[in-house]
Amino acid sequence: MQEFLRQKIKSRLPILIFSGLAFFVWSFYFTLPDGRLHLKFYNVGQGDSIFIETPAGYQVLIDGGPDNKVLGFLGRDLGLFDKSLDMIVLTHPQLDHFGGLIEVVKRYHIGAVIVNGDENNTVDFREWQAVLDEKGIRVINAKIGDIISLPDGVNLRVINSGRTSNDLNTGSIVLEVSYLSFDALLTGDADQKNQPYKTSKDSFEVFKVPHHGSKTAIKKDYISKLSPQISVISVGKNRYGHPSEEIISYLKNNRSKVYRTDQDGLIEIVSNGQSWYTRTQR
Repeated sequence: MQEFLRQKIKSRLPILIFSGLAFFVWSFYFTLPDGRLHLKFYNVGQGDSIFIETPAGYQVLIDGGPDNKVLGFLGRDLGLFDKSLDMIVLTHPQLDHFGGLIEVVKRYHIGAVIVNGDENNTVDFREWQAVLDEKGIRVINAKIGDIISLPDGVNLRVINSGRTSNDLNTGSIVLEVSYLSFDALLTGDADQKNQPYKTSKDSFEVFKVPHHGSKTAIKKDYISKLSPQISVISVGKNRYGHPSEEIISYLKNNRSKVYRTDQDGLIEIVSNGQSWYTRTQR
């Protein structure tokens, strides 16, 4: 019986080795850049987290949600071999935006972290700062007008950064992400108090609805000027009444298709710089 088992294991060994190699090869293949811009709105619950992969494979993570759910999404998108991110952007220092970033910074090599310069006197935020110091990561304070121009033609323009009141939301970094004729507006929690934004574009294909679609997310006379073709709301189960049904109705009445992470799951927009499409994954 033991000899039979040894022969059986020996005969299966090449198949197991081949299967293992195939798994690694396919894992590597499916994480290679495909020459298109990808925007992924992760379903991290009541918080924000957006992953950007550019046509040449530059990888940017904007916010990390409230907890470690972001790690599962990153693991799938980066694969087994890639343990680095070119850049992290923390839009503003509230837990539902930076909570998951603490463990991301511990586990991945980060090229640079972009912040808005604001601070939050909480235990969690002090841990975030301590991890950045411990890892020796370059931290850059974003200024309005800054442009991050990547070699493959993707540009990230800062149009808001740093609060002017006691409300941390007003200091959220707001980014225009542009690739040829495709434009997305990523707003953090910068809501009515920051609007109209000083955008360099007249309209956007994609609009990340600020502050989880709260009732103060958008000035009603402003969304028609942005005229987004789709609007994305990052939201989870909460006690605040997010997203506001009034805001959703207003977006739809302005012919913007609304996606929600709590209902649609992961929301991905893919563009070649001219055309684009949206897909979701529960």
